[in-house]
Amino acid sequence: MISNPFNLMYGRIPNESFVERDYIVDNVMSVFSGDNPSTMAYAITGVRGSGKTVLLRDITNKFSQKKDWITVNLNFGSDLVVSLANKLLHAGSKDKLFLNWKITVTASIVSLTMGRSKEQITDPEIIIEELLKKIKKSKKRVLIAIDEVNNTKEMRYFANVFQTVIGRGYDVFLLMTGLENNILSLFNNKATSFLARTPKIKLNPLDIKEIAMKYQKHLGLNMERSIELAKITKGYAFAYQVLGYYLFEDSDLPLESILNKFDSYMRNNGYDVIFNDLTSTEKKFCLALEECNSQDVSEVAKASKMNSNNFNKYRLILIEKGIIESVGYGKISFVLPRFNEFVSYVRLYR
Repeated sequence: MISNPFNLMYGRIPNESFVERDYIVDNVMSVFSGDNPSTMAYAITGVRGSGKTVLLRDITNKFSQKKDWITVNLNFGSDLVVSLANKLLHAGSKDKLFLNWKITVTASIVSLTMGRSKEQITDPEIIIEELLKKIKKSKKRVLIAIDEVNNTKEMRYFANVFQTVIGRGYDVFLLMTGLENNILSLFNNKATSFLARTPKIKLNPLDIKEIAMKYQKHLGLNMERSIELAKITKGYAFAYQVLGYYLFEDSDLPLESILNKFDSYMRNNGYDVIFNDLTSTEKKFCLALEECNSQDVSEVAKASKMNSNNFNKYRLILIEKGIIESVGYGKISFVLPRFNEFVSYVRLYR
């Protein structure tokens, strides 16, 4: 039995149906690997399900295959600085960089013992610097990856430690992902304002032709039909996988039945979270866009019953969040595939 090549799991790289973003991967790897990198960090942003985590893992996987790189994946929500120290020690130990070195964590205290020395270093920043000294002597670089960052005390402390070590000449690089508003909140904080210079990679939709080629290959369809189906996804990475999954599993069903399954899955495993993250006014805007059955900005503004200043303010906010887009002069529409149907469901049943 042939297994389904499409994947419903968030963040997991699908082996057979993966549509790579080569231009982004190549650019990040080229910059980080250069003799004089123009930046030591990138922030990948985009709406939930746009492929941020998959891209992060694709890049880190490629760096991990290089002998002169050490890759460290940190879990957001943990003590990032202590976790970095632990993972640097573990990764370097594989190459015998830290013979008999040991990190001990007791309650809130972390300590490093270097080889046979009886001295214990308890300052986390000094511990990390000692580890990086060894790594630098071995002519290796370090890539730190953090998924879905937010403006927390732990993240701000980690960011300042990162700024310190790169300022001291260590070849340490940071790749992080996050929702646009979370990234902006972190960058605009006074304690981490230096991060504002970090280039942002805002994920665009996947190429429709690339999606169509995958549908053609794995579903046995002609290119014309594959393009029609690919257009339904609007290039939204999660939708591409979900629609492909049901097309593969239920190939004998009419498209309308498959789209009903698609809508249900997207609602329960993606769109509910996206919609609930919006403010009440942003939700009101979306309901107005769905209600008026028009893409005309003036019609949507009328349906929203908002004054022009508020309407324009929230129009720009929702564009920045990747929920709506301009589709010609004086017109807007939802970016996400079949999000109009989702908002209609919300109006009727909630």
